[in-house]
Amino acid sequence: MAEGASLLRMSTRKGTVGSNPTLSIFIVPMSEEKPTIKVAPNSKESEMMVLGCMLSSINALSIAADQCEPKDFYYTEHQIIFTALKEIYRADKPADILIVTEELKRVGKLEKAGGVGYITTLAQYAGTSAYVEEYVELIQNKSILRKMIEAAKVIEKSALEEPKSVQDALDDAQALLFAISQATNQNEGILLKDILSGLKAESQTPYLKELQQRQEDFQQNGDKTGVLSGIPTGYNDLDNLMQGMNPANLIILAARPSMGKTALALNVAENVCFKSSLPVAVFSLEMTAEELMHRLICSQAEVESEKLLSGSLDGMEYQRVVAAVKRMQDRNLIIDDQPGLKITDVRARARRLKEIYDIQFIIIDYLQLLSGAKSVYNSENRQNEISEISRMLKNLARELKVPILCLSQLSRKVEERQGHRPMLSDLRESGSIEQDADMVMFIFRRDYYNANDKPGLAEVILAKNRHGKVGDVTLTYRKSIVQFGNYIREEDGDPANDEAFAAFTPQ
Repeated sequence: MAEGASLLRMSTRKGTVGSNPTLSIFIVPMSEEKPTIKVAPNSKESEMMVLGCMLSSINALSIAADQCEPKDFYYTEHQIIFTALKEIYRADKPADILIVTEELKRVGKLEKAGGVGYITTLAQYAGTSAYVEEYVELIQNKSILRKMIEAAKVIEKSALEEPKSVQDALDDAQALLFAISQATNQNEGILLKDILSGLKAESQTPYLKELQQRQEDFQQNGDKTGVLSGIPTGYNDLDNLMQGMNPANLIILAARPSMGKTALALNVAENVCFKSSLPVAVFSLEMTAEELMHRLICSQAEVESEKLLSGSLDGMEYQRVVAAVKRMQDRNLIIDDQPGLKITDVRARARRLKEIYDIQFIIIDYLQLLSGAKSVYNSENRQNEISEISRMLKNLARELKVPILCLSQLSRKVEERQGHRPMLSDLRESGSIEQDADMVMFIFRRDYYNANDKPGLAEVILAKNRHGKVGDVTLTYRKSIVQFGNYIREEDGDPANDEAFAAFTPQ
């Protein structure tokens, strides 16, 4: 019989009393290929090389101890030896065969690590430490692949159990994979001295050197240096007050309906995207992408909305629209106008946009239209739902390391109050919004209540600022093109105008 053929075997099995015999047919394979046993991704040689380099070079010890964790090593004996080496490094001791051996004896793990003979072999195996960074990268890549396998097992188990909410399961799966891609080098914390020295600082510059540079800039330029710690909004007075929008911050912009929340948020998005050239994502739960695009063109081209809708544009206005459209096409502003999103949907979509476009700023319009992670909430639990949403938005800002500007409605208490000036207690449905937010801003337009009270002007009230001072800022508001602008006080003057009319000034 040829190899791989099967043997047909028949047998008769007696059934119960009075029943006919049962004919059973079995197909028995004559020969089968032995299944290949796959081992999780690893590189034993690279692990041995890194450990050997750590034993023979202080520089290699410093690099590997900072960049690796015990779980990055596949073999148990290597995990034990690396842990001992890292403890020695933290204690500022030199690492050699004798010291490592004594450390392993102290913790009772010398035999599990392979004994003195294996540690000696590792030291001889190293050869040179010139390429320790490459060996570390190889180990970390294999570790990432193993983490992906583990995540896939968790995802498979969750899917096979057929969870009640598929969207929640999908969000959990995305969170697992996103955590691997974003936090593969996370450690147990950052030493303050590493930040001060610049080793773990975002700027990679020692703090005192950075402070010295700021001091020199201030002495040269005075208080007009304009250096901000975060992304500029494009409004000078507001930027000076809040020092820009800092990464990982949740910023709440609240107002009564028709006060201009969406307009101001879009104007900030324009300045960040078109002037600072940073990718921006807008989650619009109230307006469609077409409506937002119409507003953006009105603002950028400075053309009235009615003229765009009717087509009654003169030649100059049409040219401004063409120039605005070309300018907008060169930047990445992503609009997600899917209605009825859950907070878990926003998280999942924001993560994807971060991976694809590396977005640097997120706008959500607006908070009360978002749903919580659970499928069903009743009216009594609405406050808990809003609390959950605000907390998850703050976590998302920290996870993606981008500022999130989230719009919010104010309660009707503002209408009942004399003067109608908003306060923190007016935030609708939950006090946790105030608690979770790094900054809370209100828009207040007096001409909304009285057409003759400061027409064309708006106040932006910074009521909470976790990182600095609070206060009020005056902006201009052009309702016809839905645009907020910088307010130039009469006493400040306009340098451009002063220069233009200098020739007409009598000497």
